[in-house]
Amino acid sequence: MRHLHPRFLYYALIAALLSGCQNPQTGESESERTGASMRADRQEAVLNRLRNEINLTYGFKDGVPRINLGPCGRFAKEFREQWNARFKRNVNIIFVMTPDGAHCYHVLVRLPDGNYYDGGNGVIPGPTLLKHYREGTRLDEMVEFDLKLLDKWSYGLGRSYENCPNYSDQTTRRIIEGHLSKLPKETE
Repeated sequence: MRHLHPRFLYYALIAALLSGCQNPQTGESESERTGASMRADRQEAVLNRLRNEINLTYGFKDGVPRINLGPCGRFAKEFREQWNARFKRNVNIIFVMTPDGAHCYHVLVRLPDGNYYDGGNGVIPGPTLLKHYREGTRLDEMVEFDLKLLDKWSYGLGRSYENCPNYSDQTTRRIIEGHLSKLPKETE
């Protein structure tokens, strides 16, 4: 990714705000698009700082975030609960399933913008997420929350985790809460 000089970004933002031009396809002004883009960038930055703190807390095993080696379902559940209590645009739990649907590789959430999120990798576009798995892997979205289904595909929410032995619901809850509180409330 190229980094632009801050002065260039400042002048580009001022020009966009002053122009007030509308996109003929969407009807959005430049300032509305810039504001939405800035909110999205801020959200991604906050969520990736959350990921960083989770990884500092739980660590890695062979280069893989430990939060994704067992307690990913518990992280997704806590993240979903806190996000949906704060924001109008909800997130849903996603199961990364084997092509035949017999096994679940991973549990994470789908963000309102269509990207995916887990505590170990952060914000992930769908195509990038699927590249980490076998061809034919599918993403099953839990539109209506079902604790039994989450427990099934998490292979037991109440279990301990050999690959993440210091996992704590209380610590995870505190970390998620601390970072989500930095995102502005939605006004829509």
